[in-house]
Amino acid sequence: MMVYPDMQTLGIFCDVAQQRSFSLGAAQQGLTQSAVSQRVSLLEKRLGVALIDRSVRPLALTDAGQRFLDGCCQILAQYKALEGQVASHGATLHGLVRVDAIYSAGIDLLNWIKALFEAEHPGVSVRVKYKRPEEVHEQVLAARCDLGIVSFPDRWHDVAWTLLRNERMILVCGLSHPLAGRRGIQVNQLHGLPLIAFESGLPVAHHVRSYLRQHDVKPVISNMFDNIDTIKTAVALTSQAAVLPQRTVQREVASGMLAMVELAPPLMRPVGLIHPRRNGSGPTLAAAAEGFVDCLLKHAGPGVDSETFEATRRRFTRQPA
Repeated sequence: MMVYPDMQTLGIFCDVAQQRSFSLGAAQQGLTQSAVSQRVSLLEKRLGVALIDRSVRPLALTDAGQRFLDGCCQILAQYKALEGQVASHGATLHGLVRVDAIYSAGIDLLNWIKALFEAEHPGVSVRVKYKRPEEVHEQVLAARCDLGIVSFPDRWHDVAWTLLRNERMILVCGLSHPLAGRRGIQVNQLHGLPLIAFESGLPVAHHVRSYLRQHDVKPVISNMFDNIDTIKTAVALTSQAAVLPQRTVQREVASGMLAMVELAPPLMRPVGLIHPRRNGSGPTLAAAAEGFVDCLLKHAGPGVDSETFEATRRRFTRQPA
């Protein structure tokens, strides 16, 4: 009878491979380094192929090891989803929900939704990490996270996606900027205006450039950054402006640090959830992850405008710990 490696052995290999270290992988598993090394060696002996190149530091994966890692991550994710479905039948939600998000998804937004969901489901822990869009996609594809939050989610055809919301983008500037007192402007008023922009390789940067080209507007791009917090800081400290998602600057506008000006015609940015495609008839998400998706859609989804979002956030953050 064929004997297959157990889930713990697959998990040990994944931790060692992802950490590029037997000692760090052992720490992740709560085992000794020698025990972990022995388990991986037995796995390689059974497969008849080297998975890890031990001649370099840090450790490197062989081609076979990389392929095996990708497959193991998917197997473990499917098992975790099945385990969660069975364990949660008739019980409260529990477990870890791993979320990778782009920097401009809104750290404040995700922080308070995370806190809200964990307060409603004490058995669940939500871990949010921020990465570049292509890194979020890679993590989802390899099943190293449960959910990804990205802009323009439909551009990837190898993952499933759900629209979370369409975000209005607006002009953001310092309080001393000539446009700071305006409620709204036509896009052609940005012609020749010094702007701080997103790094050119980001999808949102391409989206903004297309919008400006469509209206024959050529601003003066002075600086480019890859994350929204750096852009907001640069705008606050200089006489320049930027085009950013409205929801990501609510706090700074409310506190008087920045001013926002609506653009006409409006510019919208789609933000969505991506996750591994369903294989066969089985679920792709554990119950806790599905619950977090429902929470996101309820509190920050298509039907939630900026005013409702802010009012809900303020009510929640006033609650005692």
